[in-house]
This record gives sequence, structure tokens and C-alpha cells, in this order.
Amino acid sequence: MQIAHHYLELCRAYSAVPQGLPVSLTLEELAERLHCTVRNVKLVIRKMSEAGWITWVPGRGRGNKSELHFHYTLEEMLMKQTAEFAEKEQYQQAFEWIHQYADTPLMKEQLLQHVSRYFGYKAKVTEQDADVLRLPINKPYRTFDPAALLFANDVHLSRQLFDTIVRYDRAAGDFVPSLAHHWESDETCTVWTFYLRKGVLFHHGRELEAADAAYSIRRLLSPEVFSPQRWMLEDVRQIRVLNRITIQFVLDKPHVLFPHCLTSPSAAILPRELCEADPAAYFACPVGTGPFRLEIRPGYGYLLHANERYYLGRPFLDVVEHILLRDSPELVVMTDACNMVQRAPYAPRSKPEHDWQAVECISSGCALLSFNRRKEGPLQDAGLRRYVRSVIQACAMVEELGESRAIAAASFLPDKSLRIGCDPYRDEKETADIPYSSAYAGTELTLHCKDSYKTYEDIDWIVNRCLKAGLHIRVALHERDEFLTPDVMDEADLVLYEVVLDESETLSLLELFMQEEGSIRRMFDDPLRAELNRRVALLLAEPEPRKRLDLFDKLESLLTEDCSIHFLYHRRMQTTYHKSVRGLRLNAFGHIDYRHIWFEPQDPLTGETASADSSSPFMTIH
Repeated sequence: MQIAHHYLELCRAYSAVPQGLPVSLTLEELAERLHCTVRNVKLVIRKMSEAGWITWVPGRGRGNKSELHFHYTLEEMLMKQTAEFAEKEQYQQAFEWIHQYADTPLMKEQLLQHVSRYFGYKAKVTEQDADVLRLPINKPYRTFDPAALLFANDVHLSRQLFDTIVRYDRAAGDFVPSLAHHWESDETCTVWTFYLRKGVLFHHGRELEAADAAYSIRRLLSPEVFSPQRWMLEDVRQIRVLNRITIQFVLDKPHVLFPHCLTSPSAAILPRELCEADPAAYFACPVGTGPFRLEIRPGYGYLLHANERYYLGRPFLDVVEHILLRDSPELVVMTDACNMVQRAPYAPRSKPEHDWQAVECISSGCALLSFNRRKEGPLQDAGLRRYVRSVIQACAMVEELGESRAIAAASFLPDKSLRIGCDPYRDEKETADIPYSSAYAGTELTLHCKDSYKTYEDIDWIVNRCLKAGLHIRVALHERDEFLTPDVMDEADLVLYEVVLDESETLSLLELFMQEEGSIRRMFDDPLRAELNRRVALLLAEPEPRKRLDLFDKLESLLTEDCSIHFLYHRRMQTTYHKSVRGLRLNAFGHIDYRHIWFEPQDPLTGETASADSSSPFMTIH
């Protein structure tokens, strides 16, 4: 490919010469341009001529100028080379060449659009071909161990590979069978029994047994295994394997919400003999019972192959490819040839392209500020915390910044925020004016947040508004893997954090209150943690749903009344998708449910999809 680099460098160097006219130059000048010897230049010229890229007319006599005729423009050659990369599935190289040689935004956009046609859905042509959905990702997965899950991308992949004993259906608001077809508890909710399905197979062919479930939960509870989610099952005193397909959990105290805990992706069921024999080898490329089995291609990405014998029904797709493209933020430009699904914060000026449709929803969860109650410093003063909260007014933020910030938050839950309105604090009234207190003027605070385009406007608004109130905010940005680590949270005065609640909102909220790793609980002081523990124990033992809701409300109030957190806003999200997409289901994090998605075939004569019925089920996405 070095010869193509030379051609593109020459095109760039002589771009001022009108297309179609020859470039007059000597071999010595050409050698200087290409940073090589005259001997090597002659070899380069010969190779380019043989490839049909140039015509070279040598000058007559020593020192006379020769003529170089380009047969391709820079854009044409770049299109040719990136297409060859894409055909060979060398997508990273294609994007690197685009970034290196595309001289204008328009050229870059056109090239990205061209390469994007190799992504998306590829339909079957013959019986041997597979239905493939090819998607780009810009970071490798951090872990394949369900016990160690912290990030949404890892959670999503884990759900493709593994299953849990029960599953929570957010749309129905209830539990549905998964690996267990039935479950029950005694009157005290301290003994829970689960009856597993027969005939469920792991990817390597062995049938699932209750012993696998017992091993997986014991492993999650083991101090030797790092798991941020161990708190969920700390009340488990004993795990009994009653027979090959029946497992029983005996708890130390009543736990009405115990099935919620078993829906967590961290409680996924593993094949005990593989994991026990060599955990490192197993988690390098694990197998589970999920709808897809994993293949890792170093330097390329990840392939998810359909589990042909999946007990809940084979996926419609044969393969989902995750192509790793590092440092390429413009991964794919949406085109009709790239049948993709995109989910992003709502932008009023963003309109779906032809044959694309859009659905909006309010994301479950909210953006918030968390105050560090454990760090010695100015925020130990409750008055300063209240002052910061009165300066950073949620309603003003939503009104002034707009865009995807849909409503001011007064709760983790959008519906509750709508009921409460913009005045969630009984001791304060939000006004349009920015308050100023000489007692706190000159105070310096550090604000830590994830380095993401979604946060930049929020940060600028907060910094400028605080400055007008006499507060000096120093901002520290962190990559995803660094953010919410113990070191960051211990150092920060304030953390700007966006909470997205998972399928079980109940479990997600309990994680916020109880999880030590990757959660705002890290910033709560010891008295607050002890009170949270006490109230959560009461909530878990409460059989009445209405009383549990009241206890949840009181937990939320506990965090706001002493200014441990400050709610900001709920975000409006927009999902766009091509009209050929069918069976579209998105989880709480906006990821596609690969098991159910399929694509309407195109008419081979017209190239159009058979229909575009706007009343089809995938239109109603929440």
C-alpha cells in the first residue's frame, strides 16, 4: 500500500495544477517530494504506470523537466483504496486513510458515507449466505465476566451471551420466565424456590442444571471474585440444590424483592465445570445459554453467532458483527444502504433522512450533581451545599439550554418529576435571579465528569453560572473507564453524573443507594450510609407495593434534604431507524435487542422494501 500513499501525497502536493493538465518536474524534485532517492523514485514511477494510475513522459536530456499525468483525482484514488480496504474487511485502515487524506469536510463526509455502505444489514443471497448485521464500536469490551459488570456496553453484550434465572419485562411491569419457568416463596419471603426449565443447553452442548445456578450465585458472593453487585445477595444464608432442576435460596431476613436481584445481568448462570477449571481461559471467550455465542477476532472485533438451539427461540439474524474502529467518532453516516438503528439525544434541528423514521421518548433516569460528603473541605458546610443548589437551578438549566433536556428533574423518575414540578425543595424557591452570598464568594470546588460531547454544554453553563455567584469551579474530565472510580470520586467535590435506569427500575435505584463501586454512594458519609442501609432493609421486607413506593420516596428525599445530590434534568432521546427494520426493541440504555430484530427484504427489481407500513409494532417504542 506504500505506492498508494505516494500517489496520494503527490496528488496533494500538486493540487494547484488543474485536473487534466500535466505536472512538469524533474526526478530530483519528485525524490524530494517523496523523501526518497532518485533510484527509488524510478521504481515508484514504474509501479504507478503499470497500475494505470499515471502516464510518465520523461524529459529529453539531463536536467530537463518530465511530465506527470494523473489518471485519478485524490478523491477518486482515496475512494478506490478505502473501498479495497472495506472489501477486505480492513475497516480501521479505511477510516485512518480518510482521516489522513480527506482535505475538505465534504470529501470526508462522502468517503465516510461510501465506507458506511459496508455496515448495516446484509441479506441472504443464497442458502449458504447469512443474515448479518454489521455494527461499528469504538472501544473494546472491558469484561466478559458477569460478576464484574459496570458499564452499559458490557451489560448489553453479557445479555446476548448469558441468561438469568428470571427476567423483568419493563413493558409489562412484571417478571417473566427465563431459565426458571416457575418460582415461589414461603409466607415470610425468606425461602425462595425456583424450578428450572428442562433441555436448556449451554453453547458447548451441555444441559443446564441447578448446580450451575448454585455455583454462579455462590461465585458472585465470593470475596475472591470482584463484584460491585455482591450487595444484592448478601442476605443469602444458604443455597440448596433440591434436585437436578430445582434450586432454593434461604435468606437471613425477609426479602420481598429477591427476584429483582436475580434479574441482574451480574447474576447470569455460568457452566460450572468450565469456569471452575480455568476462569481466565473461560472469561477470555465465555459460553453461556444466551441467544448468541461469542467469537473474538483479534484486531477485527467480535462476532455473535445465533444460538441455533436457544430455548426461547432462535434469533432471526445469523450473525451480529461488532467491528472495532478505534478513534473514529464518525463511525457511520446513515444512508439507505446502511440499515441501522441510531439512538441519540434529541436535537430539534435534526430530521431523519429519506426512508428513515424517528421516535422520541424521555429516558428513564436523570442528570444530577452529587456532593462529596466524605471529603474534608468546604462542602462539609450544609449551607454551602444549599447555596450551590440554589445557584444551579434545574428549571433555568432546562429553559436556557433546551435541546435534549426535556424537563427539570425533581426525582430519578420522569413521571414523578412531572408531578412535583420545579420546586422539589421545601426550604427553597427557585427564582430567575442568580443568588449571591458574600459568605461563600471565592469558594473553589472541583467538578468531575465524563469526557463526552453530551456534557460540554452542561459544564459551561454550570461554571459560568457559579462564577456569577462567586463560586469558582475547576473541571476535570475523565474517560469512561476512569470515571466513577474510587480515586476520582474521593478527589471530587462535585460529580456531574447521568443515571440511566435499567429494565428493572427498582433494582437500578437500589444499586444507587447500595452499590459501592461505580455509584454515587461512594460520596455519602457514614451516617448517611447507615441510614440508607436501615431504610433499604425496611423496604425489602415490606410486602405492600404502595408502602414500598412510599419508602422509595423517603429514600430519595433523604438524599435531597441534606443536599447529598441535586437533580438537574431528564433527557429526551430520539431513535431513528430505516423503514426496513422490523421487530425493533430497545433496552433502557438504548441498545438493540438482537434476538428479535429482523429486516424486511428488498424487491430485487426495484430495490425498495416490500412495504413501509407506519402502523407496524416497532413504531411504538418507549
